Amino acid sequence: MTEVKHDFRARLQAKPNATDEIYGKRGEEGILKPIRDTNGLLMPYTPSIQIMHTAVEYSQYNLPQTNFDYYAFARRASPSMSVVAPFSAQDQSEARYLLAVIHFLRVVSLSYYGRENGPKRGIAPPTLLFSAYGSYMFERVPVLLRSVSFGLDADVDYVACATGKPADVSNLPPSERDKRSQGQQTLSYGQLEQLTSQSYVPAQMAIMMELVYAPVPSQIRDKFDLNKFRSGKHLLDGNKDGSGGFI
Repeated sequence: MTEVKHDFRARLQAKPNATDEIYGKRGEEGILKPIRDTNGLLMPYTPSIQIMHTAVEYSQYNLPQTNFDYYAFARRASPSMSVVAPFSAQDQSEARYLLAVIHFLRVVSLSYYGRENGPKRGIAPPTLLFSAYGSYMFERVPVLLRSVSFGLDADVDYVACATGKPADVSNLPPSERDKRSQGQQTLSYGQLEQLTSQSYVPAQMAIMMELVYAPVPSQIRDKFDLNKFRSGKHLLDGNKDGSGGFI
């Protein structure tokens, strides 16, 4: 029997009940189809992750005529993380995926604002699920996207990606039409630009994301158990539907 290994790559994905709303309907040929095909934003290279894991706040008692300060526990702030994810675009497929990544991060940072949104008006940006490096690290942990930044540098190549309908080859010379029909990719950038709905992405870039832990309040109130957290049980079984994910 072949052993199925757990995918430990970093991923930012929609909750199971929100996939159509975030990625678009299944079978839909939208710009986010590559993201749906990989079940969320899959980071193809190892990202750099900086975690602000513990910020415990205490209230100070200012007792008169004492030699020391005394503290009472107030609260523990939610963990947050800074993720720097490298991407590359060495061909059209990778370029289209990178374009979908950028658009996905735009989409999940927006609320339903405006009259055109009908009954959904006022709904906040979605809670996402973050995974990386296995169950005892981050396994479908609920997070909010607080910020995104990236640079479009001048000293890298830019790769064209087709985002529209399949190319119309009727305007190509007969020799080029024959080559395309035989699967030979010999188009120049100029010809490619005429044939496709064009967008360009850098051949390599890094995207920086700020995430903050965002659990469901009722789950914390009703299900959080420090003993289970200590044993690791909460890390293993709390994230199946995206409602748990204690960290």
